[in-house]
Amino acid sequence: MNIKLSSKNQEFSCEVHCNGHLHSKHAMSLEQSFSIDSLPAELKIYITPYKIQPYVRIDNLLVNYGLAEITPWDHMLEFTLHSDWRDRYFNNIIKAKQEYLSNSGQLIPENMDKYVGINNLHPEILKEIESIIS
Repeated sequence: MNIKLSSKNQEFSCEVHCNGHLHSKHAMSLEQSFSIDSLPAELKIYITPYKIQPYVRIDNLLVNYGLAEITPWDHMLEFTLHSDWRDRYFNNIIKAKQEYLSNSGQLIPENMDKYVGINNLHPEILKEIESIIS
């Protein structure tokens, strides 16, 4: 699993700890990359200077800290990568969207899937498309 940290305009260095052991150290740069070979991996990435919150890409996917369950401290990022991290991330996106729609009063629970965009087979649209192309 490849992880890339990047900052637009502030160089930073980092020290990566995986499952309680020093994994790697990286010198000052706008971008840091490293690979994790075994999962689950409890990561603590110590960042210098403090208070930088770099963009995080996991296997080239730019992730949201909250949805990826990354805890940002002023001096480090802390998170756990599981073998099913993509499924967890997607499920967190769906849960966040459902919570937003429920709290905003825009949606009632039985219509949730339609508005979130999951479990929609759209048979009426498929019939229309099939009639047009046949």
